[in-house]
Amino acid sequence: MQNAECISCRKPKANFECEVCEESVCKNCSQILDKETFSFMEEIPELLSRTLYCNPCFDHHVAPELDVYQEIMERAKKVFVFFTTQRKEIPLIRRSKITVSVADRADRDDTIFRLGFMAAKENYNAITEVNVISQKIRHAGYQTSVWKGNGIPAQIDEEKMDRQDKLNQIYR
Repeated sequence: MQNAECISCRKPKANFECEVCEESVCKNCSQILDKETFSFMEEIPELLSRTLYCNPCFDHHVAPELDVYQEIMERAKKVFVFFTTQRKEIPLIRRSKITVSVADRADRDDTIFRLGFMAAKENYNAITEVNVISQKIRHAGYQTSVWKGNGIPAQIDEEKMDRQDKLNQIYR
């Protein structure tokens, strides 16, 4: 790799190597992927767990998966969350038979968002019967909390939900 030529721009000093195809690539042409990019995925595929890619490998292997992942993240931001303590009537269209769960998270919001991500990944727009619990962990003189949660993904009627909210505001 002493006098390697970059696969993209053909510069003579390519100091890096693509972790997929093992071709030489220069710093300007390399695509570096952060380890936390696909952190919400339960299992990260081998090709997406690398950090350094050449442009052709990035465009072929990573870019399509990254687009799908970001689209799911956008849908996860809009997922409705209904806790077990809520007494509101939910206009369900369909409900999953599988309960999703998340464990060992640093905070409550991250736990809820990961549950929403799992629901969005399965093409649901809500997560019902959400139960989020913290557990105190003590290390010598320090204390931290570890969060876990579970819920059932569901598809709800958004229009009916909006009508219910408007009626509740009128009668208050």
